Amino acid sequence: MNERRIKISKVTKADKNKQKKAAQREKELNPYGMISNFSFIVKEAWRINKPLIFVSTVLVIVEVLYNVFNVYFNKYVVETALLSDNVINNIVFAISFFVLMGVCAIATRAGNLYLNNKGKFKMSHHFGMLLRNKMMNTDYQNLEKTHVTDMFEKANSSAGWVSTSALGAIKGTLSHVFQLVSFGAILSMLSPLMILIVAVPAVVGYYINRHKMRWIWQKQDEWTVYDRQIRYAVNNMHDFDRAKDVRVFSMQNWLTKRFDRIFENRLDWWRQQDKWESIWEIAEEFFSVALGDLVAYIYIICLVVNGDIGAGDFVLYFNSILHFARAVRGWCDNYSAYKWFSNNIAFLRNYLNLEEKTNRGKGASLPENDYEIEFRNVSYTYYGTEKPTISNISFKLHKGEKLALVGLNGAGKTTLIKLMCGLYDPTEGEILLNGVNIKEYNREEYFNVFSAVFQDITELPVSIAQNITQSVSEDYDTEKVNYVLKQAGLYDKVQELPQKEKTRLVKSVYEDATEFSGGQKQKLALARALYKDAPVLLLDEPTAALDPIAEQEMYLKYADFTAGKSSVFISHRLASTRFCDHIILLDNGDIAEYGTHDELMNKNGKYAELFKLQSSYYTKGGEENV
Repeated sequence: MNERRIKISKVTKADKNKQKKAAQREKELNPYGMISNFSFIVKEAWRINKPLIFVSTVLVIVEVLYNVFNVYFNKYVVETALLSDNVINNIVFAISFFVLMGVCAIATRAGNLYLNNKGKFKMSHHFGMLLRNKMMNTDYQNLEKTHVTDMFEKANSSAGWVSTSALGAIKGTLSHVFQLVSFGAILSMLSPLMILIVAVPAVVGYYINRHKMRWIWQKQDEWTVYDRQIRYAVNNMHDFDRAKDVRVFSMQNWLTKRFDRIFENRLDWWRQQDKWESIWEIAEEFFSVALGDLVAYIYIICLVVNGDIGAGDFVLYFNSILHFARAVRGWCDNYSAYKWFSNNIAFLRNYLNLEEKTNRGKGASLPENDYEIEFRNVSYTYYGTEKPTISNISFKLHKGEKLALVGLNGAGKTTLIKLMCGLYDPTEGEILLNGVNIKEYNREEYFNVFSAVFQDITELPVSIAQNITQSVSEDYDTEKVNYVLKQAGLYDKVQELPQKEKTRLVKSVYEDATEFSGGQKQKLALARALYKDAPVLLLDEPTAALDPIAEQEMYLKYADFTAGKSSVFISHRLASTRFCDHIILLDNGDIAEYGTHDELMNKNGKYAELFKLQSSYYTKGGEENV
C-alpha cells in the first residue's frame, strides 16, 4: 500500500501548484456560485414545504428574544435582590418571567421537533428522490462512464443531509446576525472596544477553519475512488445473484482481502483528515476562546473591582460577552460551512443537470404503423476506448421482417440492439425510423416502439403479474397476463403456485416469495415483452438458459408471437436463424455477411462454416469430425 502522509510543517511549491489546480477544478465542479446554490435549496424547500420556512423564521425570532430577555432578567434579579426589600414583587416577577421563558422554550422545542422530524425528513426524501429519478432516467450510456459514477457517488453522499443542513446553516446565520446586533449594542454601551476584543479573534479562527476545510475539499477526489470501490466490494459480498460464485469458487478470502486493502487506503485518508483537523481546531480554539473571551472577562472583572460598574451590569455584560462570542463564532462557522455546503449542493446539482443527449421534450410524431428502421453508416465507440465496437454499419429492418444477428462474442450484436432501441446514441452515422432520425423523437415515446428481452434479467419484488405488466397495483388485464404466460411457456409453472400469478418474487425480500430458475426468468422476461405488445420485438439470447425442449417450443412459437411485428433475434445457436427472413453475420464490428439462411449456406462463407461446426456436435461422431 502506497501511503500518502501530510507534511503540515512545510508547504512546497508543488503543493501550491496542486492547490491552484484544485481551485480551478473546484470552479469547474461548482459553476453555480454560493448564492445560486443556496437559492436553489430555499426555492425547493418553499415549493415542497412552506411550513418549514415559516417555522424556521419564527424560531429565529423566538430564540433571539429569549436570549436577550434572559440576560436582562439576570441583571434585574441581581439588582433587585441587592437593592429592593419587596421580596413578594421580586418573586412574582421571577415566576412570571420563568413562565414566559417556559412558553418560549416549549415553542422552541416544538418548532425544532417539527424541523428535525417532519420538515427535514421531507426535505431529505425530496432531494433523495430527485437524485434517484435522475439516476433512473438519465441517458443509459451515462451509467457506463466512470466520471459520471463518481458524480453520482458525490451527489448521493450529499443528497440525504445537504438540504437540511444548508437550511439549518441559513437559520443559524440569521439567528447569529440578530444576536450580534442585539448583544453588540449592549456591549457598545460599555465600550465599543469590547466588540473588537471578542470579534477579532473569532474572525481569525474563521480563517483558520477555512484553511482546514479547503484542504479537506481539495483532497476529496483522492478518496472518492475508494468509496466507489468499497461500495462495489460490499455489493458483491451480499448480492444474492453473486452468492453462488462466491461460495463455489471460494471467493470469500479474496473479497475480504480486497475489501480490507481498499478500506485501509480509505482509512489512511480518514487518519490524515483527523490529524489535519485536530491541529487546526486547536489553533482555532486558542485564538477565538483564549484570546477573545478571556481578555473580555478580565476587562469587566477589572471594571467591577474598580467600582466602575455594579453587580447587575457585571452580570449583564458577562452574559452578553458569552452570547456575542457564541454568535460571532457561530456566524463564522456557518459562513465557513457555506462553502462546504455550497460545494456539496453543487455535487447534487451537477448530477441533476447532467447533460442528456436524447430528446426529452416535444418530438416528431411517431408513425402509427409500417415501422422501418434503417442504420446508415453507424459506428459506436464505448466511452474510454479508442476502437469502435461497430463500424460503419448500414442495413434496414423492414416492417414485419424477422432479422437474426449472429457472430462470435464481442462482435457487437448487443451493442447494435441497444443502438436500435435508443439506449445508445451513435458515435457516427444515424439511425432512422421511417426516414426520420430517431433523435427527433421524444426518447420515452420512442421506447414505446420496442419490447425487449435482454441478457440481464431483472425481477422486481412484486407479484408475477406485476413483473409482467409493470403495474404498480393489481389493476391489470388478467386474461392477457395468462395469455402471454402461455406464449412464453411459463403458464403451467405459475398455475402450480399457491397464489398463481399473484405470487410475489424475490425471496430475499419476502419470505413467501418464489424463486425462479434461470430459464424461468427468461420466460418471465419474454412474457413481459409480449405483454407490452410493441411493434418491434428485440430478443437478445432469449433461449440461453432454456433446456432443449423449452428452446424447441420457443422456436415453434416464434412465428406466432412475432406475427405482425418486426423482430431482431440474437443467438449463438445458428439453427434458430432458420426461423428468420434475413441474417446478419457480424465480425469485428462489421457486417461480414447478409442474406437468408439458404443464401449464406450456398455462399459457403463464414456463416456456413460456423453452422456446420455447430451442427457437427449434434450428429453421431461429431466430435471426431471437428
